[in-house]
Amino acid sequence: MNKKASLNMAIEVIVIVVIAMTLLGLGLGFIKSQFSGITSIGTEVTEQVREQITGQLRTSGAKMSFPRTVQMARGERKVLTVGVQNTGPDTIYFGFEVVIDPAQSDHDPNDGKDWEGSGYDMRYSTDPCTFFLGPSEADAYGISVEAPNTAGTDTVIVKVVSKPAVTNGTECNAGAKQFDYSKTTSFITVG
Repeated sequence: MNKKASLNMAIEVIVIVVIAMTLLGLGLGFIKSQFSGITSIGTEVTEQVREQITGQLRTSGAKMSFPRTVQMARGERKVLTVGVQNTGPDTIYFGFEVVIDPAQSDHDPNDGKDWEGSGYDMRYSTDPCTFFLGPSEADAYGISVEAPNTAGTDTVIVKVVSKPAVTNGTECNAGAKQFDYSKTTSFITVG
């Protein structure tokens, strides 16, 4: 009888372990499907924003689009969208430059370009050979911004910095002088 009881108990333990593993797998599958649904919604929104911005650029003929005002919570990270349109006959190569105006800002960096002193964390490509657009093309790009932990309003200047293409137009002329393709002023309010 003792062997029969221990065999019965071993079978019950195996059944419980199999049921537990099955439930765990089903639970993980459910959670994964929920997160992938959220991600696809975020991607759709991003694509809608991109289409809206590029459509506005084409309609207006403007070279650049960036929000005039941005509201952020303290310490919040947002990706701000910059729209760029090539209005010229040649391919353009470009990157971004974001400058804080210390005279018009509550978060004062050292020299207007040093974000370290302002409390912001900005992430974007500064190399003017990073992106390119052919004639009449437009696209949207992201600048990741983390707000400082103190409230205030800051004036920022967002620039599209460019370099010309080499003679045949197929690559960026890295040795050429950089110039401002377009720029706009924006206000970031941290609450």
